[in-house]
Amino acid sequence: MKLLPPPQGYRHLETMDFVRNRRQMLIVNGLALAVAVPMLLWALIAHPPVITWAGVRAYWWLAPVTLIMNAAYILLHEATHGIFMRLLSGVRPSYGLRLPYAYAGSGAWFTRLQHNIVALAPVLIWGAALLTLQAALPEIWFWAVFITQVSNVSGSMGDIYCVAHLARLPRDIRIQDTGTRMRIYAPIKERK
Repeated sequence: MKLLPPPQGYRHLETMDFVRNRRQMLIVNGLALAVAVPMLLWALIAHPPVITWAGVRAYWWLAPVTLIMNAAYILLHEATHGIFMRLLSGVRPSYGLRLPYAYAGSGAWFTRLQHNIVALAPVLIWGAALLTLQAALPEIWFWAVFITQVSNVSGSMGDIYCVAHLARLPRDIRIQDTGTRMRIYAPIKERK
């Protein structure tokens, strides 16, 4: 990926790196767990699975379908980031996997609002799509779709964390998000 140079008149403010910065990685993974556990507990109470040998034989196919749905969701999540990156910058995004994260990245510079749109688009778009799917499908599909929704929300905690963190920074910052690392620049203020 070609990294565009920082905007003129801006200086490096900070870098967020979810692969190399252990503290940030632990925060994001802790948030993901803090969201996934209550969601799953709620579902176990509201829709307790009834497991019988006859049910396992009849619906064995739901387990691989759930895995396929989750794999497809990860690809769609990152594609959504990439589509919005391209729409807002005109720069072609790149995609990759850097365990434990799949990512879409760009060498372009984004305003805070543009970054927030890119960051939140997948959780909002796919969250609404999965809720609609959940309502439209028969009850037998509840767990397959719900587990994908848990992946949607918990897997978006890095995006949500970034949006919350950037909200505390000056409004006129610029962000370059290469997928697992974000460089944040702020305007150089002239001294009077």
